[in-house]
Formats: sequence, structure tokens, C-alpha cells
Amino acid sequence: MGYLLNPGAGLHLAQLSHSAKIAKAPSDISQTILNFFPANIFDALAKGNVIQVIIFAILFGIVLNQANRHGAFNSILTGVQQVNQLTVKLVMLVMKAAPLGIAALMAWVTATSGLKIILPLLKFLMAFGLGSLVFLMGLFAFISWYAKVPLRGLIKGFTRIILIAFTTTSSAIALPVELDDAQARLGVSQSISQLVLPLGMALNSNGLAMYLALACFTLTQLYGMSLTLLALVKIVVLAVIACLGTVVVPGGGLVALTIVVPTLGLPTESIAILAGIDWFSGMFRTVLNVVGDTTTAIAIAADENELNRAVYVQEHPATKES
Repeated sequence: MGYLLNPGAGLHLAQLSHSAKIAKAPSDISQTILNFFPANIFDALAKGNVIQVIIFAILFGIVLNQANRHGAFNSILTGVQQVNQLTVKLVMLVMKAAPLGIAALMAWVTATSGLKIILPLLKFLMAFGLGSLVFLMGLFAFISWYAKVPLRGLIKGFTRIILIAFTTTSSAIALPVELDDAQARLGVSQSISQLVLPLGMALNSNGLAMYLALACFTLTQLYGMSLTLLALVKIVVLAVIACLGTVVVPGGGLVALTIVVPTLGLPTESIAILAGIDWFSGMFRTVLNVVGDTTTAIAIAADENELNRAVYVQEHPATKES
């Protein structure tokens, strides 16, 4: 969709171009893969090489999990958990002050670039909306075939979930509705839904991954930069990895952007350009996230013979009152 609509084309933010320099992509795929892994984790931390830090964190977590089967490394695990809790509190503290900074940066961008900045933002939302629609159509068609359920009944069963996700922009708020409708309207057993949906809320972020990739594509266009195929692959991979465990509240996309954008050589203030429409893009992100979680639960329930297909041909029960 980014290539089709070119949301960032036609406007060059020359006033920031001196601080924006795209990271040079390696010439072959093998070197790209090798660059994902740090030779020295402290060097990666000092240089802000986020993708290497994330890869190290994943590998370190796997090793710690394997080594701590008998509780020999509980102190290290506790320390990591405490650092994580403090980091989340720090992020939430910064997010409370973020609206002031975003307003100041947006005022500066609008003053220097004029109202012309509005058009790329509208095109960005259009590209994201169309991309979300294509993704949902493909996902529903695949799950209908995979789980052997009627497509019409599948889409009808998702109506309330999509409505709640679209209006609240929060996967956490939509979770109770997901749990209820997954069982009552989509036929997923309670044991499957209660395991898959909370786990998916933290780990499965289809919408955020799409948003990050399209946002990076748009920002590089706004700064007059060109991306090679390998650079695009790196952006997509980093976008997927950055979504693991991302904050599941409104505004979490901005946190993920601060991880991905600096790796492109773009200034962090460029995030403010998309921050002004974060609420609207959050609508699409949340829908894709929760639908991805619920369709995963349907697929697993079908594999485990715990899917009640009769609900797809019956009238759905009225919404339960609190």
C-alpha cells in the first residue's frame, strides 16, 4: 500500500534533512542476517542498535529459561523482572508528558511546512485503512477454509469484537469482549480462549507491525530518502520483533516507533508527525491485533477438536447485560 499510494511523496521536509541520514544497507542478505546479532552487547547498547539489543534479549531469555528449570537463577530472573517493571513505569511517566511535547513539535512542523503536511497524513491513514481491509479479507478467507466454518457466520461473529476494538483503540479493554464472543459467537472452547487470547494480547500485534512498517516507509519519503529492498526487509523484520510485549494501551504505537525510527537514521522528532494522528491509526491497529488473536484461537480450537461449528449457522445470542 505504501508503494501504491506513496503517502509521503510530494512533500520534502528539507528543514530536517540535515539531521536525517538513512542507514546504509548491506549489499547481501547474509550480511543483513549477521547484522541482527551483536558481537558485543555493550557496544550495541552504547550505539543504540535496537535490533541487536532485542535479539540479545530474546536469546538471553531463552537461555535463562532453560538454565532456571530448578530455580538456580531465580535472583537473576527477579532482577530482570524488577528492571522491566521500573522501565514500564518510566515509559508510562514519559507518556503522560508526551502530549505536551507532541503538541509543540506538531506546531513547529506545521509552522515550517504549512498545512501541506496534512495531505501526507491523510494518505497515510488511507493506505493503512486499505491495507487493514485487505489483511482482514485474506485472514477471514483463510480461517474460514482452515477451520471449515462459513465465511458469513465468521464475519458476523466478529462484528462486536471489531466494533469494541475500533472505538476503544485498546487490546486490553477489548479482551473481555473477545473472551465472551470467542466462546458464544465463534465456538471456541473456554480452555482454548482463556489461554490463547491473553497471550496473544501481549505477543501478537499484526496491526502494530503493519503500522510500523508503513510509518517508516512514509517518513523516509517525507525526508526524501530511498529504501533498498534489503532495507525494507530489515524494517519489516524489526517492526515484527519490536511488537513483542509492546504496551497494549492507547499510545503504545509511539513507544514502538521510538525503537524503530532511530535505526533508520531519522531524527526522533519525526515521530511527532505521525503522533498527531496516532488515535486514528490506533483504531486500525487494534482491530488487526484483536482479530489476529481471535482467529488464532479459532485455528487452534479447530486443530484440537474444541470448536463448536454449530454457532456459525445459528442466530447469535443477544449481547449480555452487565
